Amino acid sequence: MPLKCAVALCALLAVSDAVACNLSTGVTPFAKGQATTAMDDAGLKPPVVEVVSLTRGVDGRASCDASGLLTVRVEWPRGTDYKIRDLGFEFRVVGEDALAIFPSAPVVGSVDGKRSEFVFLWRDGPPAQQAPIDLMVEVRAVTADNRRGPPTQLRIAAAPGS
Repeated sequence: MPLKCAVALCALLAVSDAVACNLSTGVTPFAKGQATTAMDDAGLKPPVVEVVSLTRGVDGRASCDASGLLTVRVEWPRGTDYKIRDLGFEFRVVGEDALAIFPSAPVVGSVDGKRSEFVFLWRDGPPAQQAPIDLMVEVRAVTADNRRGPPTQLRIAAAPGS
């Protein structure tokens, strides 16, 4: 009986490594209206954006250990006709995004007053397999009727294992 338990436990550990990380980030798709054509709107202001934290994957046994986590805070400027809870935000890498960190459509994050935090999760791998991160990201507000404000640029950089 103990041998069967040991074999079952080893099999369970092997399966758990294969299971993808299903950590919930709280980032959800932005519900846009029926407008299909995006229009730039100079009346919208660019958001204030900062990296709160960036954690690279580690070489562990848990299913989420090889995942990278990026937290970005977006602050909506005062004196606008929109509230942050009524907007989605588009994150677009200028150039190549080999890591595919950001979704292709506008998203919403957790809102606190005029601020919103976005947590992005990607398959980063253990430090020995990681490439350096050096991305220029444009972040812009998107309205429900698909008007897009001017972008704010954000540099995201990290060495492997950082």
